[in-house]
Amino acid sequence: MNSDTSKLGSDATKTGTRPRGRPRKPNVHAASDGLSRDVIIAKAAQLAQSEPLAELSMVRLAREFGVVPGLIHYYVGSRDELLSGVINIYFKDRVDNMPKPTGDWREDIREIARTSMRTMMKYGGVAQYIATHNRFRLFQRVAKGETDYGLELFNCVAEIFYKGGLSAKAAAIGYHLLTQFVVSSTVSEISGLSPGQHKKFILTQLSDLDEAQYRGANYIADEFSSLQFSETFELGLEMLIEGISKLNPLAT
Repeated sequence: MNSDTSKLGSDATKTGTRPRGRPRKPNVHAASDGLSRDVIIAKAAQLAQSEPLAELSMVRLAREFGVVPGLIHYYVGSRDELLSGVINIYFKDRVDNMPKPTGDWREDIREIARTSMRTMMKYGGVAQYIATHNRFRLFQRVAKGETDYGLELFNCVAEIFYKGGLSAKAAAIGYHLLTQFVVSSTVSEISGLSPGQHKKFILTQLSDLDEAQYRGANYIADEFSSLQFSETFELGLEMLIEGISKLNPLAT
């Protein structure tokens, strides 16, 4: 009996609560060779170019690599860390493609909006996530020594407003509205919401309506149903810049 009790105590010690920290690496086959946090997040970012980021799971990634989901957790951590890692790659792409400042804040903001839109088009799944979630829209979960590219972008754009002579209030409003405009415009195009993509349907719906009763709708029907993203994005951008200018009319 004493021998059995001693054995149970030994087993309990071995199977007791594990130390906190990264979980033990699952026992998997050789397909996991070469797997790392960077490799996994890079694959996730690739998937997010065509799939909704909100639907990306550890199980999905495990299937991609032919390993058990536990191994994905081992390298990446939580799902939040996975999502933030993907979004950080997206922000890095935006930072890397930022045009060299000209000193004219209006022109610089125009180019930042355009390059940001193109990056969002590339990462459609990320753009849709940012449009509907608050997490990781600005700051990312990065390890010590890593760069938070969301913060880098925020600082770069704010610096342009600062050098342009805008007040802190005008710059803050300008940054927020610029972000909202680019995100909403891009997601609208990705989702097929531009009127020009549905011209036949719109005109068909309006064709049988009483013109007197729906005078306003009929008045703009042709023009509205012809609107394309390229035109509305540029016009909206100019209206936004003009609005920011009016907040700080003395800005250079």
